Amino acid sequence: MSGLNTVFGASEPASVIRTIIIQPRECDRLLQYLVDPEIPSRVRYNYVAALKAHFLNHNASMNEKRSRRGHDAFEKIAVKAGIAKTLFQIARDDSKVMEHVFTSCFAAEALWELIQTGTDAQRKELMEQYVNEHSVIDFCLQAISGAFFIAHRLTAMKGLRVMAQQCRLADFLSVEKTSQVIKAMCKCILMGPDLWVRQLKDPSMTWQSLFCFGKLGASTTKARKYAPREYAMFQENAAWVILETVLLHPVPEQEHYNQIIEQDPEILDLLLDCANTRRDPPYAELQVDSRVAESLALMLNFPADMVPGVKVELVEGEQIQNRLGSRWEALMNGVKILTSRPEWCRKINRIWKRIEGEDIDKIAEWIENAEQDYYATLPPDEDEIMEVVSYRDRHQGHNGSAVSDVDLLNLLPITRAACQEVKDDDDIEDEDFKALAELEERDSDTIYRSGSRDPTRDDDDEGEVILQINEEVLTGPICHIRILVSVAKRGIFEKVQQWNKAPKGLDVGGGGLRDVKKMLSDEEIERSLDLCLKRMAKGREDGNELFREHKGLDEAQFKYWGTAQLAAAVVEFDEVTNGRYHAHARGARKELVLNLGNAAEMALGREYWERALVFASAAAKLAEEKKGGSSEEVGEAVLEKNKRRVERARFRARTKRI
Repeated sequence: MSGLNTVFGASEPASVIRTIIIQPRECDRLLQYLVDPEIPSRVRYNYVAALKAHFLNHNASMNEKRSRRGHDAFEKIAVKAGIAKTLFQIARDDSKVMEHVFTSCFAAEALWELIQTGTDAQRKELMEQYVNEHSVIDFCLQAISGAFFIAHRLTAMKGLRVMAQQCRLADFLSVEKTSQVIKAMCKCILMGPDLWVRQLKDPSMTWQSLFCFGKLGASTTKARKYAPREYAMFQENAAWVILETVLLHPVPEQEHYNQIIEQDPEILDLLLDCANTRRDPPYAELQVDSRVAESLALMLNFPADMVPGVKVELVEGEQIQNRLGSRWEALMNGVKILTSRPEWCRKINRIWKRIEGEDIDKIAEWIENAEQDYYATLPPDEDEIMEVVSYRDRHQGHNGSAVSDVDLLNLLPITRAACQEVKDDDDIEDEDFKALAELEERDSDTIYRSGSRDPTRDDDDEGEVILQINEEVLTGPICHIRILVSVAKRGIFEKVQQWNKAPKGLDVGGGGLRDVKKMLSDEEIERSLDLCLKRMAKGREDGNELFREHKGLDEAQFKYWGTAQLAAAVVEFDEVTNGRYHAHARGARKELVLNLGNAAEMALGREYWERALVFASAAAKLAEEKKGGSSEEVGEAVLEKNKRRVERARFRARTKRI
């Protein structure tokens, strides 16, 4: 190796990289040289840093110019020569010497930068190498939980997020490995910042602040104060990895998620604990709670072609009906696993109480002061402060059949709080931050499209919708009315009025049984139903605007779909209470027909033929029933329009399945 030592040791790394483009065979010699145990550590460091810088700069250049992805000449040569093997070998160096730690971390970062510069095909090829030849998943999992230095943990977590968001990591995970990854991420979120604080305040390890500030020389005081912020970003990366491992395209059947949960049901407990992660002053813009809640919603989420409470009866559509029935059964099996966990309801209550107890003004103050108090390098602007508010509240309701009576009642304060009047934009003064924050929180929805989290993806290239959660102004009333449906079916309305003392396990706040009776009073039920009718009309109007003015077929369908869910819940509540509150539920059936029909029209426009068939058939059947008197009738024109939608969808569904 003496000849190589002479050539490469005396050369500038950047010059060697340029030479390799002209003389590709030199790359094999360079890679052989870099893993030679006799090479001076500083020379190895310089070459690895140069490789990382090359990939990083190429990646940044493509992002800045919005140019097409693809490896450059040097990267193609390096990949062919086996650079992944060399960099992984260097990255696995567990030496505790500072220079060696930097070299190993930079080698791993070079791997993450290299894969980002590639086309989809090149990323897939590299991922196959990383996973099958170099066990990258185990490498990262071992580092994030067991590495001595936080530098190695940070670098490994960054790699997992890059692979999850941009390289379809989930495609390379078995059900067992997916469950293992989720559990590992949860434990990282829950471990706390002590290790970060301890190492960054230790003068012998403060040099790791290079990964915080991008340069050496930070004082122990500065590094210690920044430590909780750096840990919070580590938590946030872990939460994104969880979301990306379950946010799959094409969307799998519910059975896939059930299998993940069944591998280790404890992950449900851990996810609920993570969803209760609080925001602290060092990094008050933390998104862990919402990302984890979205992951849970995705793992226990009914399909977008289903509206709970609406029966589907399709002529010549037995296959579709059976598929919908199987999906619902699988979802209920997943919900049963959740509700069989010993503290599931208490954990949900804790999450809600934390959110309710958060002081938005205080959070905004923390964010604004982060640069001064904790040396934040990129403090959020005003828009990002509002984003914190918008993602605080993510929830989705399901059938309550697997829930005990007391747990149902314990959920009532949560759903009731989410079923309240919200001021319109026009009614709020610009300086009223709390009111603006509440509007932002309650009126923000969630839509994830395939590839939408990949920063290298063209923003104009819209992928298919994978996850959709309506805003709280819809989901809040939906959840509340569904809880009330279950309460009515079990005869709890009558039981509660006869109770003289609270049953064991009831935990609804200071008022106890008195509060429960108030929440189930006629006055309160009528208020909730009146609010639901307002939300239905508004939801349909919003859907119309999204379609007519913005041509947003997916967004409009999403709005109609959510509004139809609310209408279906109110119709079912009216039926199970034998019309006792019909005067306050009048109009819900009509809204159900109109929104189902509109959702069907949007589905036709997006060529979701079976979804359109389900929605249009349900709308036509409900319109033909003519229940509820004249106030619920939609007219012959609407009925005929839905029949035509049925025929269009049926014709196309015969030739193309979704």
